[in-house]
Amino acid sequence: MIHHIVTYFIRFGQLDIPSIGNLKLSKKEAEWEEGILMAPKEMIHFEKGDSTPTKHFYQYLANALDISVEQAAIQYEQIWKTQLEQDRILALGNLGVLSKEGDSFQWKSHFDSTQYFNNIDLSSLPNSVSYEEEEAIQRKDKWYIWAIVLTVVAIIAILCKQ
Repeated sequence: MIHHIVTYFIRFGQLDIPSIGNLKLSKKEAEWEEGILMAPKEMIHFEKGDSTPTKHFYQYLANALDISVEQAAIQYEQIWKTQLEQDRILALGNLGVLSKEGDSFQWKSHFDSTQYFNNIDLSSLPNSVSYEEEEAIQRKDKWYIWAIVLTVVAIIAILCKQ
């Protein structure tokens, strides 16, 4: 079931945990700042509170497990109660770990977007516009060679025809 929970979170960016809180994927887009393209940032935030999963989530889980929606709701709530009461920790795949310390819950995320995205300093890159202009100039300089070759071929064809 954990695999389906993780898949839902990755697909929709939110996971409601009954009577504990919810996990949300927050994204910050890349932005331009003084000649540097700042990398996008993505983080998983845990918000404590009394939240209940949506019908959409239960329908998704029921379809994934091939059970009824009511059974999916019961099993989903049971997995949180039993895992956190017995082990006091629940790993959500590669996303992170939710642990229970006393009456409070702690989220430790394994996802760090800085591993995948870096800032790009565009002032250090070669100027692609000047490269394209040089290439166009070089192409324009050779048109007369093709004109001469075509003229010679046409003269030879006319002479051979006679």
